[in-house]
Amino acid sequence: MSVTQLAVIAVAFVIAGIAKGAIGMGLPPIALAILAFAIPLEDALAIMVVPSMATNIWQAIWGGGFWKLLRRFRTMAASSVAALIFVAVTFGQLGSQRAIAWVGVILVLYASLALTAWRPAVSQITERWANPLVGALSGAVAGITGVAAVPFLPYMQSLDIDRHELVQGLGVMFLFIMGALTAALAIQGAFTATNLFGGIGAIVPTFMGVWLGQKARHAVSAETFRRIFLVGMFVVGLQMARSLL
Repeated sequence: MSVTQLAVIAVAFVIAGIAKGAIGMGLPPIALAILAFAIPLEDALAIMVVPSMATNIWQAIWGGGFWKLLRRFRTMAASSVAALIFVAVTFGQLGSQRAIAWVGVILVLYASLALTAWRPAVSQITERWANPLVGALSGAVAGITGVAAVPFLPYMQSLDIDRHELVQGLGVMFLFIMGALTAALAIQGAFTATNLFGGIGAIVPTFMGVWLGQKARHAVSAETFRRIFLVGMFVVGLQMARSLL
């Protein structure tokens, strides 16, 4: 890797880590959006796996409610894993130039929805059938783009769940989705020694970003910080989606 690529990796994971530490999500789409400026998407996805899994393990376990949340979201986790592997193996779109553009579309759609005042509410009774459906749809999207964002994140925010359990629940789901993405990338032969070492090296800047994000969360309101990074995600998404025009 060139010095420029290494610098882009470091910057990407510090910024993505800040979002992860501040609001518990955003690491994969933000990291991929920045990495795409200097690194092919398939390589960027492979590099992202190690730091993303490390932060997701921490996020899923921290708080003590892992098994409770796993029972609640087990059908969503199972359907997302199955759909992701099936779509990735069947269509083989991970890492293609068209997938880069669709990542941008997903970022724009998610940021647009998240920036509105509209917040749907899903009851726990509705969860029984909605969880596996949302999991399958999210897994299918991730199987093409490598990003678990729509409809998974808006759906999780609409549940009857307090903010601490929401952050930990996101960690649980990201853990399973990233595990499936890792398997799909391995099947496609995306992992190389360079990518693995790049991913291991990205752990340090990622957790530096997580630490900064936690500090920022206490310095400004979570809603203010959330809006700042969503606007940035929207702009970067537009840039990535230009090839579809």
